[in-house]
Amino acid sequence: MTEGFDRIVAAVAGMEEAARSFSDECRIVFLRNITIEGIDTLLTRNLYAERIRPIVQFGGYGTMVQDVLAADGAAGSDADLIVLALSVDELDASYGSPGWTSHAASAQLEGLFELLASRTRATIAVHSFIGPLWSEQGLIVAAEDRDLTSQTAALNRLVVEAVRRHSPRFVLMDWERYLRRLGAESALDPRGHYLWRAPFKRAFLEVWAQQLARVVCALRGRAKKVLVLDCDNTLWGGVIGEDGLDGIQLDRHQYPGRAFFDFQTTIRQLAARGVLIALCSKNNEAEALDVIDHHPACQLRRADLAAWRINWNDKASNLSALAAELNLGLDSFVFVDDSALECELIRQLLPQVTVMQVPRKLHELPPLLLRDGLFDTLSVTGEDSRRTRLYQDQRQREQLRSAVHSIEDYLRSLETVARIHRADNGEVPRIAQLTQKTNQFNLTTRRYSEQDIRAFIADEDVEVFSLTARDRFDSLGLVGVLVVFIEGTEARVDSFLLSCRALGRRLELAMIARCLAKLREQRGIEISRAEYLPTARNAQVADFWPSVGFSVTGTADGGTRYMRLIDGHAGGTPTFVTIEDD
Repeated sequence: MTEGFDRIVAAVAGMEEAARSFSDECRIVFLRNITIEGIDTLLTRNLYAERIRPIVQFGGYGTMVQDVLAADGAAGSDADLIVLALSVDELDASYGSPGWTSHAASAQLEGLFELLASRTRATIAVHSFIGPLWSEQGLIVAAEDRDLTSQTAALNRLVVEAVRRHSPRFVLMDWERYLRRLGAESALDPRGHYLWRAPFKRAFLEVWAQQLARVVCALRGRAKKVLVLDCDNTLWGGVIGEDGLDGIQLDRHQYPGRAFFDFQTTIRQLAARGVLIALCSKNNEAEALDVIDHHPACQLRRADLAAWRINWNDKASNLSALAAELNLGLDSFVFVDDSALECELIRQLLPQVTVMQVPRKLHELPPLLLRDGLFDTLSVTGEDSRRTRLYQDQRQREQLRSAVHSIEDYLRSLETVARIHRADNGEVPRIAQLTQKTNQFNLTTRRYSEQDIRAFIADEDVEVFSLTARDRFDSLGLVGVLVVFIEGTEARVDSFLLSCRALGRRLELAMIARCLAKLREQRGIEISRAEYLPTARNAQVADFWPSVGFSVTGTADGGTRYMRLIDGHAGGTPTFVTIEDD
């Protein structure tokens, strides 16, 4: 490895002491038939930057199946992420011979995919295969797709279909895309391929490590939730207060307006994935919203916006106000502005916010928000597609709240109806998403994948309850989760969490009361145990368990443990919440 890599190794070693204090870790296993040593260091560097401690292990060379099946194999039951690193010529020794087809390699891949899906609980990172750089047919187009390029494409179709079939548990690492980004000279190492079965240069491994870190961040609930945008020279070129509606640069055909048009396309794509869009601009509100409402090339409309602060106040104050309105932490915000001064102000005053400056080269603007995977999740649920509407409904609720005389009157006027029941498989994606993304009302902040939740539901010694709510305005969707482990006549609460948009309604009281009553009636539970594990973001629930009748029994692992006898009285259900039976 080069001297530059030596510096990376030294930097990672220098961070190991601090990494011991990281609250999040991830166990990662590479199953491979090629040499990829070095990627562990690059991946560790990326994850240390996110305050995640990786535990990386390599399987044997070409022993993928054995590593899955063996009781002490590398792909054990505790792996969070299994990464495949495979070469076609190692799967099928006849690769490259005249008339070669991908049938044998395809059969091996399908068998390995199904084995991983059935015998492990991990998320699986598979990859596309890189076809030959030079055609063995020369200028001839081979009949019946019997050339290496066509057969590699067939393998890649198989990989993509497997990812779709097993989504979100399988994720795609697109090696072909990495090659296009880097170029063959920077990505591939033909000499290393022949000497050590090490086909990639460090640049390729670095891009791959970055993509794997994005997967880990998604698994650990690190996705950003809110995109806050300046307007002038960010959503459009020019200054609306000076150039007017017809003078700003926003056009679907001509540069530079096309760059802003395409940037708005990216924003709408993120909104479709459930990212909340907000504006924070020093402007006259009426003029800025006139562009949103009436400019023919503006793709964003008012219905796409969860909130905005368009005024002449400082942007740090406005961002704080947006966070309060949306009831989300500033560490879930990404702020984009063209002004270096404004960007630096936010970095200094609100270091929790991720700040991105509009690039000087406008052709780099459209992919800006996709480059670092800040909003990456492993799935998109029905809740995501209507998230902006849910927050717009919340604005109506706040207007109602200001019109009533007391919080009790307000909560009663909402006419909230809650359905609390044992979770079913159709709710698994949303339940997993809540465990990965909920931080404020989350007593233990344990992150679970869809396969984890499905395993809980199938386990007779685990109860998973969900809470779905609606009110006079609309449905809030699935907003609460309770996971309980049954141990004889005792129930141990593993996870209890509530979406931020359901806070302040006292639905948590209704859920605990209802679920404890069900556990007593249907499972004969006499004692419930629970715990609170503090994080930087869940201090608001530090006293929750005592508030619902639990008593402290001790402390362990930095948390506080509680216990409560479950008698015949459910108690705690607010009178203004109607419980809907299953």
